[in-house]
Amino acid sequence: MVIFAGLDPAGTEKRPTGLAIIKNNIFIFIGKLYRDNEIIDKILFYKPVVLAIDSPLSYSKGYREVDLLMKKLGYKVLPPGWRSMQILIHRSLRIKSILEKRGVKVIETHPLSALKSSGCKTLDELLAKLNIKLETKNLSKDEKDAVIASLVAKFYYENKSYMVKAKDGIIHLLPKICS
Repeated sequence: MVIFAGLDPAGTEKRPTGLAIIKNNIFIFIGKLYRDNEIIDKILFYKPVVLAIDSPLSYSKGYREVDLLMKKLGYKVLPPGWRSMQILIHRSLRIKSILEKRGVKVIETHPLSALKSSGCKTLDELLAKLNIKLETKNLSKDEKDAVIASLVAKFYYENKSYMVKAKDGIIHLLPKICS
């Protein structure tokens, strides 16, 4: 069976990073991790084919063209040029490099925009529409974003993700799910 992962990384190991792993429409892991090695070890333990990460995967002095396109489409993204974003990008690219060497495809997403592109108002509505049950109810924002990111990874694998594409990047979102 194919496994997918979603990661909502914090800029530093001092803050929680959300991770969600889904297999057969069942979440087999949702949690918060801190250190890079525990994040990488947990992901490699489950062996997902695709990881969608809530982070820009390229540097820029301000906004990238893909970010400007996202803003034009009504999605609220932060500029990768901000110092705090640069720290996040550096960490995300390091994780991406290690995982891709181990056979995991890593793609960029933006969970808040992915939820919006799905047409669903809440994560609960999105999951209900996809007929996916969550055992855990009190998820943190990081965990919720990781859950959405894992769904983006699944739709990407199925060639159904909605792509916002420019010469400097691709951000994968969810297709229309709720009407």
